[in-house]
Amino acid sequence: MTDEKDFEKTHEKFLKHFTNGIIHKLILWIISKENIHGYGIMKKLEEFFSFEDSKCGMKINSSKIYPILSKMENEGLIFGEWKVNENNKRVKYYSITEDGQQFLYEMRSHMNDILNNPSWVNFFKDMTGMEINNEKRN
Repeated sequence: MTDEKDFEKTHEKFLKHFTNGIIHKLILWIISKENIHGYGIMKKLEEFFSFEDSKCGMKINSSKIYPILSKMENEGLIFGEWKVNENNKRVKYYSITEDGQQFLYEMRSHMNDILNNPSWVNFFKDMTGMEINNEKRN
């Protein structure tokens, strides 16, 4: 039997892997909604990862975000452009490219497949205690 410390470590590791697996997609989705700079992206991500239970929380900072943005820019999913903001500072604003839009379209299709699969619906219901609403998705 594992002790409580080992369980917490395993739990935190699982949440870290889950978060790292989805953060790239969240960033791309955020950028698809508006042209936005890195700090703005960090603030929006905090809305996703700030939970009352600190074990689920994730620290969103520039050392995590900017390498992801650079990688996504190199992959052609986003485009960065330097502009002067309202505080008269040069900041890089990101916008989504056609390739990025295509990636989101494919991700949306994949997520619809998941949410229409009874096995996944049962899994999510068990894990969240909530019903999945299967109304039409776009």
